[in-house]
Amino acid sequence: MSPSRPLLVPISPTPRRRTDPAHAFQGALLREAEAQQALAVTAYELLATEVRTRAPETAAIEFEATLTSGRIHALWANPRDHWYPTPPLLWRRAPALSSEPSWLKKADRLLPAVLLGAHLSVIELAGHRRLLSLPASDVAAALASRIRRAFPQATALLLSLDARPPAITVQVANIVGPDGNSLHAIPNEHDWAAPPAQAWWRFNKGHVIRAIRHLWAHPEHRARHFQAQGHPSLLWNQGLQALVLPSIPALAGPHHS
Repeated sequence: MSPSRPLLVPISPTPRRRTDPAHAFQGALLREAEAQQALAVTAYELLATEVRTRAPETAAIEFEATLTSGRIHALWANPRDHWYPTPPLLWRRAPALSSEPSWLKKADRLLPAVLLGAHLSVIELAGHRRLLSLPASDVAAALASRIRRAFPQATALLLSLDARPPAITVQVANIVGPDGNSLHAIPNEHDWAAPPAQAWWRFNKGHVIRAIRHLWAHPEHRARHFQAQGHPSLLWNQGLQALVLPSIPALAGPHHS
């Protein structure tokens, strides 16, 4: 009979390493901020899903909120239409609801988590009311559609990211085509004397930057759409990234009878 083998090989003691409490604390704060950001952006998408079960055309919600609770008052089809109390107002909360629908209960509970996020599109109304624009049902597809209206062959954006929570600073450098070459170089932030061809970026910059921030903050979207570019030694913070745009299926052609 062969002798039994030990379950563990001999373990030699490792030298004790001194940890820096301040460094560990800063790292924990960073992870907490990233988790809060991810929670807010996923709650934001879930909020949009819930209110659209009541009115699929909803683009903005009118609400009032405190640090611990929220209350939705109206759903609008256009963020600008709150100035005019006429259609397309989609729904308004009755002064007293004896039995609140499930979608409204869920939406009210989500508001505080959503408002933890940075860079939300919020307009202040009279009193304590606010108007919150909702994300597209598919943020990446909406971004791709916006860009391809001007650059049909676009497959990616080349950009740099500095995403130390809660800030997400984005600098878009190029719109890239299928061969990896630039279709359009984005002008420098301070170069506002750009030729008329650059007017597209000035008009669309806010929409594009908000979509990039949203996609980066959402863990699943980040893993799906972003690819680091360049040598790891050059990637300060998140560094140079390619945001790969999703393909949009071609519209079906005419049917022949």
